[in-house]
Amino acid sequence: MRSRILTLLTCAATLGPASFAQLPALLKDINPTGNSNVNGLTCVGDQVYFSATDGELGVELWSTDGTEAGTVLVKDINAGAGHGSPSNFMLFNDQLHFTAMDGVNGLQLWRTDGTESGTQAILNVADVDGLIEWAEFAVLGDRIFFRGRDAEHGSELWSTDGTAAGTQFFLDINPGIANSGIDDPIAYNGHLYFEASDGTNGAEPWISDGTVAGTHLIAETIPGNFSSGTTPSNFFAADGLVFFRAGTSATGDELWATDGTEVGTGLVRDIYPGPNTSFPSNLIEHNGQLHLRAFPTSGSSTALIWQSDGTQPGTVSWPTFGYTNPDNLCSHNGSLYITAIGASTYRQLWRTDGTEAGTAEILFPGSDVISPFANATVMRSCSGTLFFRANYLTAVGQELYTLGLTTGMAEREGDSALIQPNPATDHLSLAAFPMHATLNLFTMDGRLALTSTNMPLVDTSALPSGVYAARVHDHQGRMIGHQLVVIAH
Repeated sequence: MRSRILTLLTCAATLGPASFAQLPALLKDINPTGNSNVNGLTCVGDQVYFSATDGELGVELWSTDGTEAGTVLVKDINAGAGHGSPSNFMLFNDQLHFTAMDGVNGLQLWRTDGTESGTQAILNVADVDGLIEWAEFAVLGDRIFFRGRDAEHGSELWSTDGTAAGTQFFLDINPGIANSGIDDPIAYNGHLYFEASDGTNGAEPWISDGTVAGTHLIAETIPGNFSSGTTPSNFFAADGLVFFRAGTSATGDELWATDGTEVGTGLVRDIYPGPNTSFPSNLIEHNGQLHLRAFPTSGSSTALIWQSDGTQPGTVSWPTFGYTNPDNLCSHNGSLYITAIGASTYRQLWRTDGTEAGTAEILFPGSDVISPFANATVMRSCSGTLFFRANYLTAVGQELYTLGLTTGMAEREGDSALIQPNPATDHLSLAAFPMHATLNLFTMDGRLALTSTNMPLVDTSALPSGVYAARVHDHQGRMIGHQLVVIAH
């Protein structure tokens, strides 16, 4: 088995960039009756945690090791059809912590070791004297900081060690019952960065080293008690700086950066020149630098990918090769993966390194949905595999997919239903598939090359040599087998 797979991959590697042998693979049809609504993909070791629904239970905590069998419900937090709605995933004290609702106690802090019994609520709002509600969580050292509200201080900065006794009001940034508007906290290099208003300076970037004395306004983006059209947001650390979105009446909302000091805080580049905004978003780190999505010129409806080293001359756009309006940027195995609109005018998965030769649309052979990424969310690269949600097949709905070198298309040890020989010359033999099954062979760019119901032997003599994605469907149209096959005459 392994030698055959190796031969397949070796042949695939010789066919050039157009046959890169990267194909999306359905990881699991989590909700057989509809969409699973996968969200919040988070890497922890060799596991990926996320929220999803199987159609019977509500939106609950799931995990995967990258295999179908290893994609499982961790815990039904809000029993039955109610939604536990796990979110705010964060690694704290070497365990995944998150917020969720059990249907009784409101928004709680939970932790998990990946097992049902090891998934437990550790803190309720009602357990903390005076605390009314909480949101916007970020881990700094041995504390979780968050925006908490009580009757005396309004919504201000709090912190917790995960226990009721260790949950404390931290600082009244906007004194009295007025809210400071704490938002978008991130931890970087031993400091917490966030947006807040002290009632005098408006909404601005703040920093904290975890002590009250070390918590202060970094710099004013707009002097005085004013806020920009969009308050500082989208904080993200890359290449030694914390980048964020902020604006002035002169520039609109643009890309800013800070090194944590007043003198080291400022506009990086007015990407969309003048008072309009470039809408910088999708901030990620890729190959050691910040990459983002932004609109470049007046009247343009097309966003571009930009990279930045934190300087104006070092903030430049990438050329586009066959796609427009990139979104959902994700760094994976040295390339940038995006969803974008190509010649079909519908959003698909793309891979790019900023060059024409390194840019390609990645299609799902046999897809019957014209816009599979219409409701896409953040993609995640974990342990060499790209995880994302898509809706490629009407019969399957919106589900969790993966992308690797062959993304599960090669035969797995122990499979009884196989397509062989592989490589093949003039025919393929389908063993152990049911009667009335249909074989479809697709080229690496998604075109249907062959359809056959002539089981168990399928004539491939008319096909050009190359790598093909094989999909086998039963008489009801359900996919019951898939793998890569090589035709070598």
